[in-house]
Amino acid sequence: MHEYRPNAVALRPDRKIAIEVVRPSETSSRKVQDLKSLFASHSDWELRVFYVSSSAPEKTLNVVSREAIRSSIERVRALKSAGHLLPALIMAWATLEGVGRALLPEPLKRPQTPRRLVAVLAEAGYLTPEEADSLRAAISLRNEAVHGRVDLTVDEKQLARFVEVLETLIAFLPEGRPPAV
Repeated sequence: MHEYRPNAVALRPDRKIAIEVVRPSETSSRKVQDLKSLFASHSDWELRVFYVSSSAPEKTLNVVSREAIRSSIERVRALKSAGHLLPALIMAWATLEGVGRALLPEPLKRPQTPRRLVAVLAEAGYLTPEEADSLRAAISLRNEAVHGRVDLTVDEKQLARFVEVLETLIAFLPEGRPPAV
């Protein structure tokens, strides 16, 4: 096989497999054709090609202003007051990520999982252990809701506690423009 070195090899007494992992592109198409030609004369070998999606680096998200976060908290309150608890919970999570990014722009510059968001805010000292626990308790409900479980019931006290946490966090933000990332 000349100078070719596959990404991985799988060997059994009855079978030899060369494994190549490529990102879809014009160059990789040529490479795969060349490899198929190379393996055509080696009946004792099988070539397996696995394509991985070419993922561009995630876009950095903008930091929103204290005023935008305050307005978002008010929308959460309005949704809650109108009895729209599930949308209020989803909006509360969006607001939490916004306030988190405003507080910690560098570590939270990309989209966050709810668990990581809570962990980063707690590790930085912005959340007490009790606040972090109350947010963690709402993660599975949030995840189910954003993935289509629109029939869920939200505990009103849990949502009220979430709003209290948001109010505590916004107090850490300075007035005026958000920091540049």
